[in-house]
Amino acid sequence: MAQPSGLPVDVPREQLFVSDQILRYNVVGNYNFWVQGPQNPTRHAMFLETLWVRDQETGELINDVASSPPQYNDDYTQMSVDLRDDIYWSDGVQFTADDLVYTVQTLMDSPELGANGWHTQLNQFVESVEKTGDHSVTFTLSEPNARFHSMFEARWNGVYMMPKHVFETVEDLATFTNNPPVVLGSYIPVQADPNGFWELYQRREDWERSPAGVQTGNAGPENILSIFYGDSTRKAIAMSRGELDVYFDADFEAFQTTLDTTSTARSWYQEFPWAYPNEVSSRQFVFNMEGDPIYANKDVRWALALALDIVELQTEYIGGVVKVTPLPVPPTTELMRLYHDPLEEWLVNLEIDLGEGEMYKPYDPTVPDRIAEWAAGQGYEVPGTPREVFGTGWWKFDPEAAEALLLKNGFTRDGSGQWLKPDGQPWVLSLQSPPDENDAFRMSNAAADMWSDFGIQVDLQGPERAVWDQNHIEGQFQVSTPWYSFALASGDAWPEIRGWHPEFYVPVGEDYRSKGGGNFQRINDPRIGEMLDAMQAVEPGSEENFELVREYLKYWTEEMYFITTISFKKFVTWDERYWTGFPTAESPDYMPLYWFQGGKYAFQSLRPAE
Repeated sequence: MAQPSGLPVDVPREQLFVSDQILRYNVVGNYNFWVQGPQNPTRHAMFLETLWVRDQETGELINDVASSPPQYNDDYTQMSVDLRDDIYWSDGVQFTADDLVYTVQTLMDSPELGANGWHTQLNQFVESVEKTGDHSVTFTLSEPNARFHSMFEARWNGVYMMPKHVFETVEDLATFTNNPPVVLGSYIPVQADPNGFWELYQRREDWERSPAGVQTGNAGPENILSIFYGDSTRKAIAMSRGELDVYFDADFEAFQTTLDTTSTARSWYQEFPWAYPNEVSSRQFVFNMEGDPIYANKDVRWALALALDIVELQTEYIGGVVKVTPLPVPPTTELMRLYHDPLEEWLVNLEIDLGEGEMYKPYDPTVPDRIAEWAAGQGYEVPGTPREVFGTGWWKFDPEAAEALLLKNGFTRDGSGQWLKPDGQPWVLSLQSPPDENDAFRMSNAAADMWSDFGIQVDLQGPERAVWDQNHIEGQFQVSTPWYSFALASGDAWPEIRGWHPEFYVPVGEDYRSKGGGNFQRINDPRIGEMLDAMQAVEPGSEENFELVREYLKYWTEEMYFITTISFKKFVTWDERYWTGFPTAESPDYMPLYWFQGGKYAFQSLRPAE
């Protein structure tokens, strides 16, 4: 087949897999992912390894550089790890326990290696790390921790292994660019656009000595090109031209265009609702608690929730292809069983105070049924019960109740019906959402329209991802639309939410990551700390732990710290013109989330099309 003219590299098309890069890299030529700055989506799937990977589709714990699951002593003060003896760095040096011990000790000793909070977390929990054999290591912990291994278990990512024989010769690891990198993964970056729009990776000759090579037994493409095309329309056009083999997501209209113009393209399902539904994340509107003080008032946050019509948001703005949830946990089958179903009665009976003694029940359990009615009206066949396909109930669309909450707190309307804050100033709500996250941006457009109709002036901003990230770091936002995971696929929540412990709180104006937490909303709530401490003390898979998480979810939801709206779905869509073997609902061997660290298995499983 001829090389499509739009690709920037001189590689035969049948030897090249082209993936959506998702965003433009703002740090180019620096592969030191242990410092703040270089962006890791897709890249860490190509060449960075950790001890274990948790597949989001199957729930399987995959041994990455470890050869078996973690082994704890009885009181969880020691963790032993056995390592593979059949994987090698790309320069031919065998991976051993020396690399793991060096990685941990270097991160602990080097505050300048602050990416992902690993420096802080390792210093919090590790008393010592010791090589007990060429391929075995024992961690001695400073306090009991049955979840210590989660730092090395990649949902999104886990502690990246360092090549000791390379890094120990570097004088200053903080400024080291690690270019070209010596890697454990199957692919090595060989060429990059200086403006960050694309990057080319070449498969190692000894790919079978990489973790993904060992796991799959398949060579995968000889070359992988990641490329940032921009918005959904450009992605659909590129795929129709044969210049893109997989995109991470697109808006509903662009996805339909892809189906219409590219006969060899498909998403997870072949029919409605098409998209991949099982990524363990949710979308929400979050508030800067130290920006405009009105957002520190939970009545204001509740008012904003009740001014949203979730059915219209889910159908008219998102296309009806995503699940609804009022809890910051997506309604996957397992998480629904653990959390949404047991909390349904609590949600139905939840009351909030509208003022003057009027108590109000805000939950509407009929939401999935109304979405199903919409879907039937569109001619779609709903493949299951409304609750299975569309998620749970949500908050009532009730502008009158929202108004009562605002009036209770000193808000007023001007002569044209626009809201004034308690200080008499016009209420201008600044909402930031990066356009490259399609559902988040669509959700923001829905909220901007609905809140404007309610009488709030909304300033909707769509900054590039790098700017949006920086605004979070320093607290330069009012309302934003990040994605979060409040629970692992197993249901355990502590590893995902520990960053909201008050010990990690950092005030606005400082880097929220500096203490190892993830709390860019600047929530500083001692009750949350107490709940997290209680979770840490119990076994992850116990009913006691799940009940503690339920109590946490109740508290978080009643406080309306987030307005959680929908779970993740991805129109992760691939064209089988050149390559086959990408995971599907019919063949769910691995998750299709190729931009995760565990996405390596989807890449490695690809085979040339006949």
